[in-house]
Amino acid sequence: MPMAVAATLGMFLAALDTSLNVALPAMTDDLGVDLQSIQWVIVAFIATQAALVMGAGSFGDRFGLQPVYIFGATTYLAAMFFIAFSPNLETLVGFRVLQAVGTGSLFAVSPALAARVFPASRRGLSMGFTVGSQALGMLAGTIGAGFLVGWIGWEWIFLGRTPFAVIAIVLGVYFLEGKRKESSNTENSGPAFDVTGAVLLVGGLLSLIIGLRLGRSFGWESPAVLALLTSAPMFLITFWRVELKAPWPVLPGYLLRIRGFTTSSVSMFLANLGVFVIWFIFPFYVADSLGGGTLMLGLMLATLAFFNTISSGAGGWLCDRFNYLPVGVGGLLVMAAGLFTMSLLNTESNSWEVALRIGVVGAGLGLFQAAAYSLMLGSVPSERFGTAGAALSLSQSCGRVLAVAVIGGIFGWRADHHLLGLAIGPEAEGLAFIKAFKDVFVIGSSIGLLGAVVFLIGGWRQTRTAVPEETPN
Repeated sequence: MPMAVAATLGMFLAALDTSLNVALPAMTDDLGVDLQSIQWVIVAFIATQAALVMGAGSFGDRFGLQPVYIFGATTYLAAMFFIAFSPNLETLVGFRVLQAVGTGSLFAVSPALAARVFPASRRGLSMGFTVGSQALGMLAGTIGAGFLVGWIGWEWIFLGRTPFAVIAIVLGVYFLEGKRKESSNTENSGPAFDVTGAVLLVGGLLSLIIGLRLGRSFGWESPAVLALLTSAPMFLITFWRVELKAPWPVLPGYLLRIRGFTTSSVSMFLANLGVFVIWFIFPFYVADSLGGGTLMLGLMLATLAFFNTISSGAGGWLCDRFNYLPVGVGGLLVMAAGLFTMSLLNTESNSWEVALRIGVVGAGLGLFQAAAYSLMLGSVPSERFGTAGAALSLSQSCGRVLAVAVIGGIFGWRADHHLLGLAIGPEAEGLAFIKAFKDVFVIGSSIGLLGAVVFLIGGWRQTRTAVPEETPN
């Protein structure tokens, strides 16, 4: 039971960062920076987490999940204090990088811990709890941030997390099993950790993510952007060549030949690519088109998180009762339907209409996530559970980053296109925004449907393949 609590608490802590979206306006005013600058608080975090999570998962598989979990929780705790007392934006962004190191470690090993608590016949239930705790963190962070920022300041959305981090450290130290109990290998007798591969992967992902972010600000022809986007594939190609010879690779090639691994990773990427329009475009709809404030936005995002929490647990149970395939496909279809109905919203829509539709998206996303984690952890050998959980976290991050870069660019292009076709007037910009809003939510829905097709085909083929208990490196 303590291991199960540790696993769910790790995902809960990692997901609390959604509270930052509510606090960004207050942080912008308090630190005296502009909108473009404050976005680095998010970009630096996502880039670092995405770049380091695979290395953390592989390290946990090699040397034990316990040290990675304790390191992640301790680093997370220290970062909370440093961020809260940062005197300027530069310092805050630096400590957000430190927080990302801790969050990536927790995201990498928490699903692996949960998978070891329950028997294989209850894998869906364990993953449902894992995903549900992540959604619960989103719910608590969104609601809590609204009250904390309004009452005592944005610093407390970080300081308020410290008790949970302390509990996680205590659980990690006293209740999690060490490497000797997790595997017959010992640190000295096993292969060396692939430091070179981990560094190359970090370089490639940081170059890609930061390059995409700078491309929107400075233009795609900027020398810095071109240098980063050119170096990214060079890093990643070199990484792949190193992995072919590494004794303990960060990403073993045999995992890519397991359909469950690739199917869950690709479909998770597509799901987040489609659904993340809610996180960076929907807030402007609430504020500008509906005239809602921070409280209304917080309640809408909390509605998504609430339905996500409930459906995650239900999805895990359904995976055990029936199969992950109908649960995952059904969840993506529900999510896509919810995104499509959101494209039908306009300036006359009331809050109940909006809440119902965003709740449908949350319910579908929760069902799918439970099925994706069940498929992933049910497909790979137990010695690579950490790597598997890290791969899903990386897929989520990449989908979100690409959504901001690509779909955000499409939104701007469509808004300008619609504005040219409207008569000049005070309402023209508002109408152009709504039309572009509809366009990108239709795109998000279409991407969700594509994810359902990928999960259906890949999941069906996986059910026909026997998965070995242990696979050599």
